[in-house]
Amino acid sequence: MKRILTINFSLIVLSAIMLVSCKAQKMTSDQLYPQTYEITDIEGKDVSDAKLTLQVNPETSIISGYAGCNRYSFNYKLEGKTLDLGFASATKMYCEDGMDNENLFFQKAASVTHFENSKEQIIFRNKDGDIVIKAKNTNQSE
Repeated sequence: MKRILTINFSLIVLSAIMLVSCKAQKMTSDQLYPQTYEITDIEGKDVSDAKLTLQVNPETSIISGYAGCNRYSFNYKLEGKTLDLGFASATKMYCEDGMDNENLFFQKAASVTHFENSKEQIIFRNKDGDIVIKAKNTNQSE
């Protein structure tokens, strides 16, 4: 009987260690997930139909995508939940359509200082805490 209790106790301890180890490996909310997003909202304006994209690459500290006419990228700096996108690099095409959303995107991206993200979405906020850009994950498998 004592041996069965010892084995059960050992299994409980081992299970607890494995659970803690798995949680330690998960990304925390102060990290950006390496995902591709579709921008759905820029400061309250629904831009879902424009198919603007945002791809996060934490290994290279680059956020890039399609802004409505041009491709862009930001070399970002991250400290905790404080995010500095820096200056955007972008192609320089002119398009009849899409420039309004693109100009708004770059204007609002310049004001980003914080973020919230999950497997489902990413939200960028300005220094006042206002939501300036929202995007949803395009690769959700659930």
